[in-house]
Amino acid sequence: MSSVQTATNDNIVYLDMSEIIRPIPPVLDFDKVNSMKDTMSGSAPPPSCNFNPGDLGQGELPPVDVLTFKKSGKTYYFAFGGCHRLRAHDESGKQKVRCKLVNCSPNTLRLYLGATANKYLE
Repeated sequence: MSSVQTATNDNIVYLDMSEIIRPIPPVLDFDKVNSMKDTMSGSAPPPSCNFNPGDLGQGELPPVDVLTFKKSGKTYYFAFGGCHRLRAHDESGKQKVRCKLVNCSPNTLRLYLGATANKYLE
């Protein structure tokens, strides 16, 4: 499973949960979170999942798209989606999350965050 933005992006890394900034509070379906936790522990994903489990290793979930932005030598990682996967990792006690990194410009960050982006850009 890939998003439109990352369909051709193979830049997958493992990030620590503490490195990922999640500026938008999630609205969660806990049945979905629990299903993902079951998948992470080795159960087959339910038929309702929209990814091909053959594309992933045992117990893996699709990577979360993460926008990256560098300023003054520091890299910032922003997740605007993937809230169910991130919660499943958090509740399972897994600190590392598979992520697809997407470089973003200051203007792109402003599109997502509006005036809040200034906190990271100034």
